[in-house]
Amino acid sequence: MFALFLGAPGTGQAFAAADTDDIEVGDCFNTGAEIKAEAPAPLSVDIVPCEEPHQSEVFAVVTLPGGPYPGETKVIATADEKCRGRELFDYIGADPELPDTMRGYYYYPRPDNWADGDREISCFLADSAGPSTGSVRAATS
Repeated sequence: MFALFLGAPGTGQAFAAADTDDIEVGDCFNTGAEIKAEAPAPLSVDIVPCEEPHQSEVFAVVTLPGGPYPGETKVIATADEKCRGRELFDYIGADPELPDTMRGYYYYPRPDNWADGDREISCFLADSAGPSTGSVRAATS
């Protein structure tokens, strides 16, 4: 199957959001760089039709409540919970046929983004085997 979100501090699977606030559920995108667990993701993306080669596909966008920045540990814990729970299986279905090389990742707001009003965690899937075409969305989503 595939590994689910190991986004706790130090695992490298979480990516800080910056110019990623325009991505929506169902968007496919490219970053122009390889997405790897041990490296930060580029902070901007190019949204492309899912029928074209793409690195990643957004399956959930979670909005955090307002107020002061809750801290990176709390934000990552929320992303871990939301990006591997019901939202994932609502999108891909209960019995998906995904490549073993597909992993879950997320962009999350950092303190400087939070100060600018960014409250979104964007959960996405990416395949380490390279770009793919088509969507992993279940037909009933």
